[in-house]
Amino acid sequence: MRACWHFRSLLLLGMLAVGCAVLAGGCARNRACCQPSCPPTTVALECQKIERKQQIVDLSLLNNRPQPLATHPYCNLTEREAQCLAAMNAPNARLLEQEAEAVAVQAAGHHRADGNQATAEALKLQAAHERNRNASAAVQLLLKIAEAENGADSIRRQIGEAKDTLADLRRLQIAGLDLPLSVPQTEGQHLEGQHKLAELELTIALLNEQLTMLLGGELPAGARHWPDVNLQVDPTVPPLEESQGIALAQRADLAALRVAAGDGSTAAMRAVLGLSGAGLGVSSGVCGLCSLLHFRSAADESAARADQMQSAIADKQRSIRHEVAQAIATIDARLNQVAISQRRVESLRLHLDNLRQTSANVAGASFELRRARLAIMTAEQDVFHDVIEWKIAFVKLREAQGELAIDCGYSAALGYLNCCDY
Repeated sequence: MRACWHFRSLLLLGMLAVGCAVLAGGCARNRACCQPSCPPTTVALECQKIERKQQIVDLSLLNNRPQPLATHPYCNLTEREAQCLAAMNAPNARLLEQEAEAVAVQAAGHHRADGNQATAEALKLQAAHERNRNASAAVQLLLKIAEAENGADSIRRQIGEAKDTLADLRRLQIAGLDLPLSVPQTEGQHLEGQHKLAELELTIALLNEQLTMLLGGELPAGARHWPDVNLQVDPTVPPLEESQGIALAQRADLAALRVAAGDGSTAAMRAVLGLSGAGLGVSSGVCGLCSLLHFRSAADESAARADQMQSAIADKQRSIRHEVAQAIATIDARLNQVAISQRRVESLRLHLDNLRQTSANVAGASFELRRARLAIMTAEQDVFHDVIEWKIAFVKLREAQGELAIDCGYSAALGYLNCCDY
């Protein structure tokens, strides 16, 4: 045994000596680069000195710009269709399933066969998790498109009100009467509405592109998705503990950890830990001559991996519980906001009714009525926004429970419904 240690020590010293010789040779060739830190090479830029001057935008060519099309063809898309198409076309899921197939057919020359099987199962479960995430992203995008389309309709109505107001003001101006509103200010509000509409149109176009990419297909040229979404508000808030229990039973990424930990294979545990993206599960890959310097045995690594898996499972369970709790807290808060926003709309509608009753034959009453209608439009848009945010919170709850992929037939995790902690 003592001789073996002497041999290893001599080998290590020999390797160090070779490395020093290589470094010495390099220094001899280029001594400047052997300094502790090489200063970066700097190049002096040519400087043409000038005084500050005003920068003026040139809009002379803008009048030749063609006007954008006002309408687009629409393709109806339901929440369920967006959910399941995105789940089916999740690119990371396909790669993970292909990796699972490759692992499953590998010869067991370097790894135990059961380890390969557990690794393949864990990869399939992780693929189901990716499908669940893709489905959630697609439904959330569809809901955001619904909100943007509703906002565009609201702004178009506001632009119409501003145009009618401008027409009335010009008639009063021609008649030589006093104006209750400023014409330039009203024109500015009209143009501001058009600017907001252009921004919303861009938002709708970008959201459609993102959603189309997640769905794995292409729309006809110029077409957009029409969000066919259910906007009925259910005031029920899911119970916290029950929702957390469902998530712990159904989440595919948690099931993948359990499969690898339950198998006990070092290869399976490495594979699952590597999916975390935190640099875990790295294999040293030492062999041959270098193995003389590798002192940790395979049994030691297996024990260390088992400890990592226990920590990973505990952390994942805690993370899932918090995800569910956050989603339910958001659902509750959004429901309160929907109710408050709706009461505001009702109050503004009552104000409009009172104006109609009291402003008959009153000069300038039409302007007050328009102002009241504009306030209602804005408040109704706020209600729609709150409803969409409530629905998105529910989507996030279903994502946290792994429900979206299961609902589309990707129920790999349901085969591992034991909630035992390893």
